[in-house]
Amino acid sequence: MNFLYLRAFHAVASERSFTRAAQVLHVSQSTLSWQVKALEDLYGVRLLDRRGKEVVPTDAGQRTLELCREIFRLQDEIEQTLSRTVKLQSGRLKVGADGPRHVLPVLNEFMRLHPNISVSLATGSAKHVMAGLINYETDVVIVASEGTGESRLHMMHYVTYPLVAYVPRDHAWSGRGSIAPIDFHGERVIVREPASMTRQKFLRSLSKVGAVPSALIEIDNREATREAVAIGMGISVMSAAEFPGADDRCVSLSIDDPSLQFTEYVACLKKRRDMRTVREFFRVAGQFATPPFTVA
Repeated sequence: MNFLYLRAFHAVASERSFTRAAQVLHVSQSTLSWQVKALEDLYGVRLLDRRGKEVVPTDAGQRTLELCREIFRLQDEIEQTLSRTVKLQSGRLKVGADGPRHVLPVLNEFMRLHPNISVSLATGSAKHVMAGLINYETDVVIVASEGTGESRLHMMHYVTYPLVAYVPRDHAWSGRGSIAPIDFHGERVIVREPASMTRQKFLRSLSKVGAVPSALIEIDNREATREAVAIGMGISVMSAAEFPGADDRCVSLSIDDPSLQFTEYVACLKKRRDMRTVREFFRVAGQFATPPFTVA
């Protein structure tokens, strides 16, 4: 078994692109293509299909990819076991987060303490970030979750925050301290993509009281949502922690529904909790947590 060929296949199948995989592995695209073809020729099986610009695994390729993830997970564990007595003088930590607000202070402190550790950050919806963790694409995440029911994960509380309404300063509500879910009835509401946990929880709250917005405007990122609210396209909701207080064009209002809150967790796979870089990330994150917690 040629592990160089497996590493090449794993990178291409994970990235769904020869170009991105070549960048990840720091090799030329031609070298990567040759290595993947050599693996396919060695066993007489097609592992990847090219569909336009995207590369997708065949049935055999998907099963091979799953096995590769397990192989390289074990390889990581072996390396961590052998290097436990060594200081964090080298290595790599892949971090995921559903937004920059909570993770960046932790990363900044982690990098200050361990400047020789290579750190990468991937952001996206909570669902996307959690999938990346489960699929071994990231080592540790800070992400909103409904709870600690996932048996494969080691999770620790980071912070709990409410959702707030976000309205233009000249909106009729701007002088109010709080609003009720029914107040959203007949309003134009800006929401995130369907997979967004914020959107799902918010719309459930409205449904319970029979509030029906006059329109739902879907915008897939926070910055664009902020600008849309500021110019009066509609009103929105976001976490209190992410409300841009420095933006005097808008105001935030509390919502009278105790269910409209989220808890962010620091999480990793239980199988990876003893990786030294992961344990150190948990320790550093604990310094920023509210309330502080002790890493087990």
